[in-house]
Amino acid sequence: MAKAQRSLGRIRQAQRGFTLIEMLILVVMLSILASLALPRLDYNRYRVNADARNVMMTLAYAQRLAVSLQHNVQVTFDPVNRQVRTLEDANDDGNFTADERVRGFQLTEGVILDRNGAPSLPAPSPSNEVTQITFWRDGSANTAGVVYLNTTKGVAKGNNEDSRALEIIRSTGRASWWTYTGGSWRRVAAGSSSSAGLPCAHSCRT
Repeated sequence: MAKAQRSLGRIRQAQRGFTLIEMLILVVMLSILASLALPRLDYNRYRVNADARNVMMTLAYAQRLAVSLQHNVQVTFDPVNRQVRTLEDANDDGNFTADERVRGFQLTEGVILDRNGAPSLPAPSPSNEVTQITFWRDGSANTAGVVYLNTTKGVAKGNNEDSRALEIIRSTGRASWWTYTGGSWRRVAAGSSSSAGLPCAHSCRT
């Protein structure tokens, strides 16, 4: 009987929860670990990557729209206002009119449209920076070029480690995403003329 009671006592002791002091010690330890880890997180890099994805999706969507609507679709990159706008150019005149739809999104805080002296992409990629792309009804683009994204923090440092480049191929209208790492460009993803992105979540009509 005594042996059974001792065994039951050990089981109850093993099953008891944390005491208040143990919980406080755990909270303090987690706070210390968090204070050490958080400064190492580079939120600017996450933001510029997210905006690079948004630009890729916008280009793919604009290309598909031009094919489906059978008229020009124009994508404009506005470095002053940090915006990307898509114009459904129904009359193919390259200008906005009241009956034409415009979609757009604002770049995330800290992300800018700025090359900041980053080197050109490896050949045979185009080297010219563009602020506007027009997709024709066959899915091709009016010009080949590159759109550069950066962060205010990266520009201030001058190392361009946050630089991202979106390359547009004229003949196919495809876009490729490049990242600047270790002093050289590396391709992250290539778009497809058959792939379709989604409309921007933040859209407007003017």
